[in-house]
Amino acid sequence: MEMYNKIILPTDGSKCAMKGVQEGLEFGEELGIKVIAIYVVNTSEFESLHHESIKASAKSGLKEKGKKALDAVKEAAEGRDIELETKIVSGKPYKKITDLADKNDIIYISTHGLSGFSNLFLGSTTERVLKNTEATVAVVNGK
Repeated sequence: MEMYNKIILPTDGSKCAMKGVQEGLEFGEELGIKVIAIYVVNTSEFESLHHESIKASAKSGLKEKGKKALDAVKEAAEGRDIELETKIVSGKPYKKITDLADKNDIIYISTHGLSGFSNLFLGSTTERVLKNTEATVAVVNGK
């Protein structure tokens, strides 16, 4: 089996996303490789807001949500023999996730996140990640 350099665990804080996180943590511990949990503040969600203070408030609310989501990942990693790094970044979720991964990495991502069934089969972020990365992608059924 080919070895991976690192595991990328995108999370939006949802229960579905946590299923992917759990599996990714287990795999990371098994292989003894670095795990990076990432929360992306989706800037497209508030770019249409015209007022700067509203935009700043929306961004800070999402960052707070990101901190909570990543704290849940840290909690899930507790007691495991894992090197875990957490990142909160801003931008388009699929772009930030794929930018972080190279072809020797594996991305553990859930079928659905907070957007629920925005897409019939896969969440739109999951689908875009699959189409835009050379990394191995493990799609975990979040249902």
